[in-house]
Amino acid sequence: MKTEFTRLPALLLGGVSYYGDPFSTKEGWDAENEIGKAWQRFMALRSEVSPSACDGDALYEVHIYGAETQTKGYFEVFVGGVARGAQLPVALSTKYIPASEYLKITLSGKEITADWWLGLEDMIAASGGYTRKTGYILQAYDARFLGMDQIEESVMDVFIPVEKNHEHGSL
Repeated sequence: MKTEFTRLPALLLGGVSYYGDPFSTKEGWDAENEIGKAWQRFMALRSEVSPSACDGDALYEVHIYGAETQTKGYFEVFVGGVARGAQLPVALSTKYIPASEYLKITLSGKEITADWWLGLEDMIAASGGYTRKTGYILQAYDARFLGMDQIEESVMDVFIPVEKNHEHGSL
């Protein structure tokens, strides 16, 4: 696992969402859980409407946490790509991800499916003056991610929005 601080520009993503407990029927990293089904739905819609409507160097999975996350395990999962053009087909939704500073975590092989996120707050705290900024994480799947059946050879990036504590300045 490699970590670094970086800044990403704003992203306008086009894709599909699921809200609820995505692991209620199948555990994590299973193509049949609600996250896997959202990916399947997005990829099918993307093929139908035009792959170029939502593309880019990476496809994204955004986990958006709220009041029901702690009490019920519910959160929103949005999967998609960078929206191209001002209009998307009605079957696709958009998410605006603001420009921000991020803790970028690069995961390889079995690290991808491990419980790396359990130590997230400690990782940020140990960084020297950063705190977690908002209730979402952004996972980026580019050409290095070879698929669920090739996790051992895959690499993915996770972006956690952070902010520099005021007494430490900025990036």
